[in-house]
Amino acid sequence: MPLESMQQLALATGDRILVKHADTPDKFVLRTAWPSLTLDKDVIEMDTATRLAGEFQVGDPIQVEKYTPSSSDIIATRVTLRFLAMPDFSLNPTWTCDRRYLTRGDVMDVRYMGQLRRLRVEKIYPDSAMALMSTNTQVVVLLPDDKMDEQQQQEEEAAKAISYQDIGGLEEQIKQVREMVEISLQDPELFVKYVAQETKAHVIVINGPEIISRYYGETEQKLRDIFSVARERAPSIIFIDEIDSLCPKRDEAPTELEKRVVTTLLTLMDGVETLRANETSTTADRIVVLGATNRPNALDEALRRPGRFDREIEIGIPNSDARLSILTTLLRRIPNTLTPDDIYTIASKAHGYVGADLAAVCREAGLFCIRRNAQSESSVDLKVTLQDMNDAMAGIRPSAMREIMLEVPKVYWSDIGGQAYIKDRLKESIEWPLKHPEAFERMGIRPPKGILLYGPPGCSKTLMAKALATEAGSNFIAVKGPELFSKWVGESEKAVREVFRKARAASPSIVFFDEIDALTVKRGSDGSGTSVADRVLSQLLNEMDGIEPLVNVTVVAATNRPDIIDDALLRPGRIDRILYVGPPDFESRRDIFRIQVTKMTCDKDVDIDELAHKTEGCSGAEAVALCQEAALFAMEEDVHIDSIKRRHFLKALGSFKRRITPEMLQFYADFQSRSGLLPA
Repeated sequence: MPLESMQQLALATGDRILVKHADTPDKFVLRTAWPSLTLDKDVIEMDTATRLAGEFQVGDPIQVEKYTPSSSDIIATRVTLRFLAMPDFSLNPTWTCDRRYLTRGDVMDVRYMGQLRRLRVEKIYPDSAMALMSTNTQVVVLLPDDKMDEQQQQEEEAAKAISYQDIGGLEEQIKQVREMVEISLQDPELFVKYVAQETKAHVIVINGPEIISRYYGETEQKLRDIFSVARERAPSIIFIDEIDSLCPKRDEAPTELEKRVVTTLLTLMDGVETLRANETSTTADRIVVLGATNRPNALDEALRRPGRFDREIEIGIPNSDARLSILTTLLRRIPNTLTPDDIYTIASKAHGYVGADLAAVCREAGLFCIRRNAQSESSVDLKVTLQDMNDAMAGIRPSAMREIMLEVPKVYWSDIGGQAYIKDRLKESIEWPLKHPEAFERMGIRPPKGILLYGPPGCSKTLMAKALATEAGSNFIAVKGPELFSKWVGESEKAVREVFRKARAASPSIVFFDEIDALTVKRGSDGSGTSVADRVLSQLLNEMDGIEPLVNVTVVAATNRPDIIDDALLRPGRIDRILYVGPPDFESRRDIFRIQVTKMTCDKDVDIDELAHKTEGCSGAEAVALCQEAALFAMEEDVHIDSIKRRHFLKALGSFKRRITPEMLQFYADFQSRSGLLPA
């Protein structure tokens, strides 16, 4: 290099430099800088091996950077070199390399047996663009037509494993895993205030059911062999997938085999020597055991103590920020036209979606994109759009909700006539906390936990819950009272816990209890105080306002018998808002008839105002039933009739009986008075 250029880059003779293409800086070679007094400024001279390694041509624009060694440099455990020309001698079984650093694809000239031999760096293990050589690095040299052995090919596949950067949304969990695994493997003596050299670990994967054998003692022997191999190839990670199938609770194990396997694993994990204060990393077993399960409570308790599995990390359902990180990572590999705001919008409404669900959404969006461009021969426009993502999300259910996913009818606020006050209160309680969380924090308040809709039958209480499920964008869980009851002791309470567990996992979510009075009758009303209903009610009270907080979960309940609901449920902190949904007033009935008439073929002589006046005291359901009855009268008159006339509505009114009586309305007025509730 020209001396002036070296001075500008603060390079000394013998410093290592990275030489890159100006247009593709990801491809580089690592070389040593030497000064030249004859070269022009901004010109460097390189040998043939360097040009071959970096695929440089004379006159190519390049970048030169100083390389500073770092403690994070990867140490190669094995490298594979290949002769570019057939040598005239037989290969030795062992080789060493005097290079300090090697880069993948590098070409080196080596003088051997009086001749210059040229070799290329074929593979580096662990897989890396550049690695540091050590005295323990195994050097494998191949002839031009040699193939890699089976073991090396398998390890190369393992070397292509996903890196931390390929995982989105699990930053905190990754931090804990790295803290436990990397420190104990790479720098084990940090625990006892020593410094150890960084290293990479050998990974052994155990898929729980695969090692089970029908022959007595063979399963336990397989486990012992795995730990023996891990010691020989330390530092090692033993990863046990679906560990619950291998190590269930011994008192619940179906056969003696499971008990023996659990006991063997406990013994082996206790036998892993940890680093003591007076030991070095060479005398301790540098082995870390990782387990994965989605049923942690099914594991034997003896495994879940310090000294065996020291730390438990929950990989839960991602929140909005985690979903944004996951989507950003996934979409990096997919041609798309999405802006950061588009990705944020998708992440915000993908409640309950786990990483696999989001990956499925991206794959499905790619298929939508391909179908859209199927008629075009060009692939230039094959880019995923926001509409593709929305279409894909409509067909992919979140995993957290698959067991309880409901086909909720698409009901919108505009489909419900009147009841503006109730609609506004529901929007404040459900939609505002999602859309304006900063406002609640600023005011120092929390969103309502529960809402009770009560009133006469047929006044749109359940219909409003359906509209809420459609409009709010939250996950919606509808609970039918009788399905929670079981003849087995404890199963009913477990069903309530499971509903709220799923609601918490898939938050923000709405849990809707229709006819909640069937579940929450006042305790002791049957005289015993120990009925299943009492225990279910107690569990419900604990879930709504117990030790474990209910975050981003709103309970919406409907009833026409609020007087028999236990008072403990109706207090603030559980049911924060109690809303009376009464019979619709004139304007509400007018809206209901307008909505219904637009769906029907009615004659011009049908007067909506007249119908609203004549149905004073009717519920919304009765108004809808009146329209249905008028249509049937028209069809009775002539099945081929083209429209419903005014006379058909009047005939329906003449035979119509109101279900809401003055006594019923007085009952709700008395309840409001006794409870101190303000009328809506």
